[in-house]
Amino acid sequence: MNSEAADALSPSGTRFLQVGDVRLEMLVKGEGRPLLLLHGMDGVEALAPLIDRLSATYTVHAPSHPGFGGSDLPRSFSTVDDIGYFYLDLLEQLDLRDVVLAGFSFGGWVAAEMLVKNNGRIALSVLGAPFGIETANRKTRKVVDIFVQDGGTVERQSQVTPAPKLDLSSLPDHVLERRVRNAEATMLFGWSPYMCNPKLRYRLHRVTTPTLVLWGEEDAIASLDYGRDYAALIPGAGFETIQGCGHRIYVDRPDVAATAIENFVQRAVATAA
Repeated sequence: MNSEAADALSPSGTRFLQVGDVRLEMLVKGEGRPLLLLHGMDGVEALAPLIDRLSATYTVHAPSHPGFGGSDLPRSFSTVDDIGYFYLDLLEQLDLRDVVLAGFSFGGWVAAEMLVKNNGRIALSVLGAPFGIETANRKTRKVVDIFVQDGGTVERQSQVTPAPKLDLSSLPDHVLERRVRNAEATMLFGWSPYMCNPKLRYRLHRVTTPTLVLWGEEDAIASLDYGRDYAALIPGAGFETIQGCGHRIYVDRPDVAATAIENFVQRAVATAA
């Protein structure tokens, strides 16, 4: 996608900045403490209700991951580990400090990769139904393999809120292009090993950032047991479930997710005081 096309296709309110060799698409909204919000497999557009809610309290920085939306994909990027380092560079470039980091689904995995490398700019983190640790073993699959199912089934399994029926042939070209880029990037970073970094489990003990793990009680993509296992690997992490909520927490219960983030931050501030 060339620069002119990316500018035309981007969601309202986004801007572009150069980070290393990546031209990054990022939405910045609100005023207050910086919050880096990392999207899931369906792109930054799906975060719109959560961004609106959080921007009343924070300055929300919501980028499209490299390869997603209108952001460049460098030839050197092949793993989520690469994206994690990239976002640490972004925080350095923007000189953001005392950052609240929040990531959901695929973005939660990216956030976890950042946390095991934390350069000190991230103060608190919230992971919403993240991928990243092993999604299956020889006997049990803990995370549904979205690549062997049709798109309609994955959409229905991803959220409790009824997913709208889409006729792809009726979508404007610019919307279809973004959807295809999101899907391609998800496959690039999540194909094999499936939606995980086998080494991440053995690195999560390095996380010193106070962390909250959120999970939808009706998540049909990643099981609650997977979520509990994830939280247990992060020293001192809290684990909270959200009723009436599937994997896409930001679609099913954006207000509850925003409140959980705000309450977690307030508790941390009170504890520090």
